[in-house]
Amino acid sequence: MNGAEVITEIEQAGGKIWIEGDRLKFRDTPARLVPAIREHKAALLALLKGQRSTPPASVDSEPDMPPQSAPATVFCGQCVRFQPGTTSLGIGVCLATTNGLPPKEQRGYRAAFPMAPRRCPEYAGSLA
Repeated sequence: MNGAEVITEIEQAGGKIWIEGDRLKFRDTPARLVPAIREHKAALLALLKGQRSTPPASVDSEPDMPPQSAPATVFCGQCVRFQPGTTSLGIGVCLATTNGLPPKEQRGYRAAFPMAPRRCPEYAGSLA
């Protein structure tokens, strides 16, 4: 395998290879091709310098997405998906899930209590 074949293999696998300054950069390249990149580094640099490749636009620009944040601490009773129960303890059900229990986090929740503080990804606004 020569440098041109390495570039072709990378591109066929959906990867990208380019140079920045005097350094070889690659992304989404199959692990099986990394030894070939190391072996043919000088040839790859020469080929890519001849093309004066730059990273593709999809590599330097990330999609415009709003920042993701962790769910706020809320109480089940504040959520419009909380259905109060008939017991004296106020145990209810969460209508956001199929089993009626609040969405699980690390250890999970056994019941939906109106005043139980949660970090709930399914929280849907306030009743008030």
